[in-house]
Amino acid sequence: MSGQVGIEGLETEAAAVSFSGHESFPLRYGWPKKCVDAVATRPDIFAHDEAMVVLGVGKNMVKAIRHWGLTTRVIEVDPDAPKSRGQAVRVSALGHLLFGVTGADPYLEDPRTLWLLHWLISTHREKSTTWSWAFGAWNRQAFTRDEFLRDLQSTGLSPRATPSTLSRDVEVFLRTYVPARATRSLAVEDTLDSPLVELHLLREDPTEHRYEFVRGPKPSLDDATLGFALLEFWSRVAPERDSLSFDEILRHPGSPGRVFKLDDDSLVARIEDIARWSHKALLHDDTAGVRQLLRRKRVEPMEWLRRELSAARPR
Repeated sequence: MSGQVGIEGLETEAAAVSFSGHESFPLRYGWPKKCVDAVATRPDIFAHDEAMVVLGVGKNMVKAIRHWGLTTRVIEVDPDAPKSRGQAVRVSALGHLLFGVTGADPYLEDPRTLWLLHWLISTHREKSTTWSWAFGAWNRQAFTRDEFLRDLQSTGLSPRATPSTLSRDVEVFLRTYVPARATRSLAVEDTLDSPLVELHLLREDPTEHRYEFVRGPKPSLDDATLGFALLEFWSRVAPERDSLSFDEILRHPGSPGRVFKLDDDSLVARIEDIARWSHKALLHDDTAGVRQLLRRKRVEPMEWLRRELSAARPR
């Protein structure tokens, strides 16, 4: 299958895309909690050299922690901070919910939190454009690193990004989902795997130097995360409609089906039972052979997540 794909649903303005900021570091296990704790104590922490001491890392990792904090939406730029030039941030409602003092999973011990972080990263087009494109719009199932880079360049999303910048971004993307292997050029510290490796969304054939997305059922993807993703997607693509087709949920750019790499049968099984796990806010309907979801009650994504985490995850 060709990897060429339209960029429907992806912003193309230079200001709305990013292929850097992570300083070549994939997300690491302790970073979300460390980021939330530091910002809760001092909102302007990332504007000062003191951040290296507080976070216990070097300057480049400080920048990476801030980047991933913003990308996963656990922190956000504080628009009310005077003269901060975007440096002052605050812990978001999501950050408090997941990684705060009474957070649902502060140390990423629950794989369900990893699915949520994957969704947040892969739908944050402005901060993680490569992730958004690869999971949300690209049509290749298997690929080499060079094919990935070439197809990314051909989208037109990156007119101002240098080849070296894109190459580093692709490398970080791959290391986010594939276990790292020590090489002469890769320091031992950099072989620490990203937590999202646990999701097994991408596998590597080191002999053939190829990668492949893993589609199919995702048993560890919980209803709370799938519901949050569905509600966010719905509010983004069809906020005024009270129906959403199965095809949109499965194949539309940035849809839960694409981002979570669910196949048809797996998604059907999940949405056929949606009346139960959505508390009848959403209903499955296949009248006249047209499979769709009906919205009976409007629920904000964060309201949904807060309620579901409170009910499902012990504190």
